[in-house]
Amino acid sequence: MQVIQLACVFGFSVFALVAPRAATDDGRSGSTELVEVIEHPGSRAAVYFSDGKVLTGKISLTPGRSFKLNIPKAGKLKTTDMVTGENLQYGKVRRFTFEPVQEIRFYPEKEQMHRQWKFIEKTKYDKKTAKADYSPAAKAYFGEPYPLRYLAATVIFNSGESLQGHLYTATVYLETEEKTYKLVLRSKQRGKAGSTLDDLVYVRRIKLLDEGKHIAAKTEVKFTDMRFGPNDAVQAVTKESLTPVPTKITGKDTCVVESAFGEEFYLAARKDGRYIVGWPKEHDKELFALAQDHLKRHRDFYNDKQLLAVLGPLQNKNGSEVLTLVNLRRKVAPTHFGKIGGEWDKQLQTVVEPWRLSIWRWKYDQVNQELALSSRGTFFRVILLPQDSTPEVIISEKLWPPLFRVCEANRRGRQDNDTVIVGQSQSKPEERSREQNK
Repeated sequence: MQVIQLACVFGFSVFALVAPRAATDDGRSGSTELVEVIEHPGSRAAVYFSDGKVLTGKISLTPGRSFKLNIPKAGKLKTTDMVTGENLQYGKVRRFTFEPVQEIRFYPEKEQMHRQWKFIEKTKYDKKTAKADYSPAAKAYFGEPYPLRYLAATVIFNSGESLQGHLYTATVYLETEEKTYKLVLRSKQRGKAGSTLDDLVYVRRIKLLDEGKHIAAKTEVKFTDMRFGPNDAVQAVTKESLTPVPTKITGKDTCVVESAFGEEFYLAARKDGRYIVGWPKEHDKELFALAQDHLKRHRDFYNDKQLLAVLGPLQNKNGSEVLTLVNLRRKVAPTHFGKIGGEWDKQLQTVVEPWRLSIWRWKYDQVNQELALSSRGTFFRVILLPQDSTPEVIISEKLWPPLFRVCEANRRGRQDNDTVIVGQSQSKPEERSREQNK
């Protein structure tokens, strides 16, 4: 078996894959795996390494997987009410595949030569005075220095938008004319003792060469059966990653959804103090009962959970799944030991009760009739006082994505932004015309 070592990428070595047998090493920076060469559908791309090497071929992710980008600044955008303006919730972790991506750039955020160390504590005790000298423990270094590098990433999408953050460990396959390479991308690299930072080669840039999927930076949503006031709001959650994305009301019957990165999205609106969610009204009663049982048994921060609707089973690349729409509240519960639950609010200086309107995704084992929670996304989060009533939630099929209608202007050619019409009444055309002119 012939193995050709090319470069060390993200703490791993990149090998020519010439045998189906697996092998590992015991290096401190991780293991190297030889895998069988598999045909991976992908896009043409150029991969640039920090040592100047460039490889070109078809690139793809592990089948069924997606990139996860942690966006540190997004965490600061979480407030008591995730809706619009300053209270916008972008989502701290974004998921995506290569499809909407134009380019991924990696750059060192922090580099250093590190040595192993341990604390040495020497306490001096005087038997005569019965006093001890508690001096601070000192660090004792040992071994040869080794390089340590932390990498950040900038992702540029086909829409022209970009995100900066830290990429979770991901495996990509690059199929060139000669062979297929397995590249493991990490946000932290650690080299061997005695090596230098220059020896720690990393992927500096992944440039997609195909035109890729056209995605709009913004999607304008027009509501035919709804008019918004100053206290109303709309929130979109992406279909695949269940990420709340920037959604802003721009007119009495329109809003703009941004940074969906090619994903379809679910919609919910806050109108006159009530919450309206797009969802089909019909559901499987047996599946609803099963989901309700699992929801009650699921331990969570929210101790008052109400199942509003269920959808499924849905078949996709991850198997069979079920979607549930849930009403969540963290209630204060009085006990013999005092009140427990709720959450202390520093600004109000009192106990409050957080409330959420969320979508939960479950993996569905149809044979054993079991559900396992896999991901969740939130439309709205509101802080309530214990005496406040739980917000009313209304299910509306008019806001359900399959019923969205693409604006005729978009069909005549490629547009910079998309426009969809939702809430279309099922009445006759002349009646719809009168409704729109009101």
